[in-house]
Amino acid sequence: MLVAFVGIHVPLLALVLYIAALNASHWGQFVETLVVTLLATLIGTGLTLFVLNKLLSPVLLTATALEGFRRDRSLGELPRHYTDEAGRLMASAAETIDHLDTTLDRLEHVDEATGLPNRRQLLTTTNEHLTQGVAVALAVVRFADYKRVKDAYGNSIAEHAMAVLARRLGSFVAEGKILARIGRAELAILGTTSDDPTAQAALASRIRDVIESSSGDLTLGSIVLDPTLQSGLAFYPTDGVTAEDLLDAAAAAATQSGPAAPLVLHSPAATRAAQSRFELEHDLRRAVPEGQLDLHYQPIVDLADQCVIGAEALLRWRHPERGMVSPAEFIPVAEATDLIQPIGLWVLSRACMQIRDWSKTELADVRLAVNLSARQFLDKDLVPHVRDAIDAARISPDRLEIELTETAAMADHAHTRRVFTAFRDLGVGIALDDFGTGYASMSYLRKLPFNKLKIDREFVSHVDGSGESQAICDALIALSRGLGINVLAEGTEREEEVRHLLSRGCSTFQGYYFSRPVPAGELARAVSIAQLRMLHHQMERVDNDLRSARGRQSKRA
Repeated sequence: MLVAFVGIHVPLLALVLYIAALNASHWGQFVETLVVTLLATLIGTGLTLFVLNKLLSPVLLTATALEGFRRDRSLGELPRHYTDEAGRLMASAAETIDHLDTTLDRLEHVDEATGLPNRRQLLTTTNEHLTQGVAVALAVVRFADYKRVKDAYGNSIAEHAMAVLARRLGSFVAEGKILARIGRAELAILGTTSDDPTAQAALASRIRDVIESSSGDLTLGSIVLDPTLQSGLAFYPTDGVTAEDLLDAAAAAATQSGPAAPLVLHSPAATRAAQSRFELEHDLRRAVPEGQLDLHYQPIVDLADQCVIGAEALLRWRHPERGMVSPAEFIPVAEATDLIQPIGLWVLSRACMQIRDWSKTELADVRLAVNLSARQFLDKDLVPHVRDAIDAARISPDRLEIELTETAAMADHAHTRRVFTAFRDLGVGIALDDFGTGYASMSYLRKLPFNKLKIDREFVSHVDGSGESQAICDALIALSRGLGINVLAEGTEREEEVRHLLSRGCSTFQGYYFSRPVPAGELARAVSIAQLRMLHHQMERVDNDLRSARGRQSKRA
């Protein structure tokens, strides 16, 4: 405006002064002309500035409002009733600021995939309750399968699964309770309660029912998933005096839950266990590169042919400070993190190399079985990994057998059939492990190309004295015969178990009765011990046959 004023009025004033100087008859006339010109210029300039100020005030107000929103998210009041161009600009800016504030508020406080309050909003609400002195309970529900679903099928499928679970939980959560998503794989339920232990126990029971009601199969397109939900519960002020403390306590308790205990109440022991689990995970990450892992081998015997037909590779971890760590302790940690993939690849490679090392020894005919975790099995590159391990070791594929639990095999029917078929075409053996503990469909099993069914040790243990176990084992042996596949009893520890199952038609065994798992260098000796056991059984059968023959002869006499 200043430039425009100078550019227009200075030349004009100069022109007026020049003309006045040429035409004025006396000095007074020149001064009069100059004063009139200056007054007219000032009045015109004032009117111009007044009009421009009115026209530009919406722009200035809009700029001030935008600056305030950028600085501290303040929402300035902008008039929206003007209809001219500048007024419409101001009204549009006001609507844009309101929309942007709503969007930012949603991004900051609402989870996009589920539409639930997020962690920040839950903590804010919880702190408001605590400030008012309200006794609250906080439960954390963890979708344990989230990462393996994400790794196998992508982020969109995993997020869809979380949305489905959120809707299920939301349909069961009572009015007045708040359901929120607090992490990638975690949901939380916030509710008010009291200090009465009876009321707290009743609340825990209701939440346990909600978890169980929400644990049915998830259908994600062509995928049918049996979700694993872990949950923990914490109470104010027993388990924490701040919202963060309560959330941490419930999350720590959730890590200790499992199928037998779907909901765990927080305790100092749960926190220590969570910390121990974290430390174990930290140490496990160094186990492969530092050579702390090893494979032990347990012989598999066939009493019908009186020979050792194979062995199972079992993972062992010798911790430099803790000593031998139980697989039951570190395998779940590996499966819950990204560690199961590199560990699984190492096991597969090491097992194939061991088969190669045995090829020129008396163990040349031994077929080696390797376990796959459920998460490994969902890896889209699993078959190429197996093929690469076989090629790198230069072994025959039929020397390798892949074991998968019944539960893992039932997780995704189409994927299981596709992978099993690829293994069969490759020449690799396939065994269903821990059979009888899952919910396999018989019609579905008939369509799967697998070679062996392993009866779970739960039914083998003391089968000679348990009518229920005998009925289950008899059914599984008959099923194997009907499907034309081999059946193996794992976990045999007593002679009576072997004798009973052998009489029922199961001749293949694996367990401590024949040999414990041993390092590779001790397997030949373990095989010899197992053969002595088999010879003992053979001689016992001969003795029994002779006694029976003598008994029949005595009756004839």
